[in-house]
Amino acid sequence: MLNIYNPNNHDGDKTAELISAKSGSALDGKNGVPNVQTAPVGKISFTKYKDPTQEFTSQELKWSFWYMRYKAVLYKVVLSILFLINAGFVIFNVPRWASYLVGIPEHQRVVQSLTASVNYTGIHAHFAAQPIQVVNTQVFPSRENKYDAVAELTNPNSRFLIWFDYYFVVNGAKTPTQRSFLLPGESRLITNLGLTDGVGGLPMIVLENIKNERIDNRKVADTASWQSYRLNFQLSDFVFSKSLAQEGNNADAVQFKLTNGSPYNYKNVDFYVALLQNGQMVGILPLRLDSIGSLETKNIDIRSFVPNFNITEIAIYPIINVYDDAVYSS
Repeated sequence: MLNIYNPNNHDGDKTAELISAKSGSALDGKNGVPNVQTAPVGKISFTKYKDPTQEFTSQELKWSFWYMRYKAVLYKVVLSILFLINAGFVIFNVPRWASYLVGIPEHQRVVQSLTASVNYTGIHAHFAAQPIQVVNTQVFPSRENKYDAVAELTNPNSRFLIWFDYYFVVNGAKTPTQRSFLLPGESRLITNLGLTDGVGGLPMIVLENIKNERIDNRKVADTASWQSYRLNFQLSDFVFSKSLAQEGNNADAVQFKLTNGSPYNYKNVDFYVALLQNGQMVGILPLRLDSIGSLETKNIDIRSFVPNFNITEIAIYPIINVYDDAVYSS
């Protein structure tokens, strides 16, 4: 502070005059004491403050003063916010805790039921594949000194494609093992043709290595309609001709037309042609086609070397796994 009365202050007189001018005339007070008025001081501002070290700006100084002034208020605001958050959690959880406490007896009953032993046999049987049903087995003459063993099998499962190995046993003689399949819900003939051993006995079929393949209902909703749409083969113009000569042998001719009524082309497909006499099967013939296109009609001519046959009608059994892309041709 500048002392105007300091003898070292060479501008003391001028300063005193300046103060007198700003404060008005100097009047003597009581007891002759001069009446001196101090110059008014303006509002202190820190906006123009400059830190010589340049480490603390005027803005930071301003915020520091603001924080110190409202520190207590900020503390109360933060506490209020935390209190409201905690109150919200309490309000949210109280009903759930109440529900849990009320449901403790039920929870204990559920725990006891989970520890109880459950017999899954009935449940498993409901969802597991049912075994293949053997409708009948027969032996038919094929040609001289040979015969055909035939079994009619049914797959009772609407959603399982079944693969299996099979062989026949006739009079204790076992036929060679072959592998085949049954589509879901399919009834079809299974054969072992051209056998020489065990003629005259009633055959028994043995199934082994059975594999059940579930058909995904997301891909095929109705397996029966899906399969019949693809296996739409139609017979027409059937003719049975007796004793036509073929390479020096007497053979009966079985002739008919086979139409593929589906929109799919097939390659390397096999069929069984059942020979019927007044509705009763009396023989069977194999049929293989290299290909048959959509809506194509093929003239079929096959021979039977069984003597004294009289065929009145035929039935055809396609052996096509329509779930295998390899059977289709472009």
